[in-house]
Amino acid sequence: MRIFVLSCAIALLLSVCSAGAALTNAQRLARGLPILPPKFGRSLPGYARSPTVAGVKDPSPSSAPPQTFTGRILVKSHNGKSLGHLHNMASGINGVNFGASSADLHVSFTTSRSGKGLIDIQAVDAAFHGPHYIGTTSSHTLATGSSTAVDFGNVIRTPVHSPPVPAGQHNADESAIWSFDPRTHELKVQYVNPDGQTAKTTIAYNIHDNTIFFVGDIGAYNAAQVHPDHHVSPITFYLDSTVKK
Repeated sequence: MRIFVLSCAIALLLSVCSAGAALTNAQRLARGLPILPPKFGRSLPGYARSPTVAGVKDPSPSSAPPQTFTGRILVKSHNGKSLGHLHNMASGINGVNFGASSADLHVSFTTSRSGKGLIDIQAVDAAFHGPHYIGTTSSHTLATGSSTAVDFGNVIRTPVHSPPVPAGQHNADESAIWSFDPRTHELKVQYVNPDGQTAKTTIAYNIHDNTIFFVGDIGAYNAAQVHPDHHVSPITFYLDSTVKK
């Protein structure tokens, strides 16, 4: 009997506590009960809490899409003087066009989303038969202290960072050797030697026969030439461009 009475008392006490816990603070004050402490982290009425996942950041704006540029390649001397644009000839590309602008070579290329990395440059109005990319056409090794050179001309399309790829009986081509600075519009060149190693690459110009090619050491190249007419000077390429929307 005592156990039964004790059980009923405990049950009654628990029901009172449960009911008290369910009361609002106003109802508790009316009944002489102490108010409940505040609970943090609740949502306001009408607002749902958004779950927070550790390590997850808000999505950032998408990067800029690839951009296609078209125009002519402007050739400048080592002191920044404009010499003219690349010549578009039936025999291929080489040299500066000193005649009418209608004989300038027009090109097109597309940059990556980041604007970095090596690209191909394609001739879009070629007066010559294909292939219609421009790059290196021989497979010599360029190096500091070496007088070797590699030829410039129209080439097949080759993979980025690829060494020279055999093309026909006499050529070994590289096309993805260019990088573009969207701020200055300068086009730089990065040749890959036959062993797969990148080489310091300078665009060289012989004004006496109007030829353009690439060397690894312009001083060593000139020192190896017997006749002064074979001496070359460094040049740079820039894009006279319009942006294709």
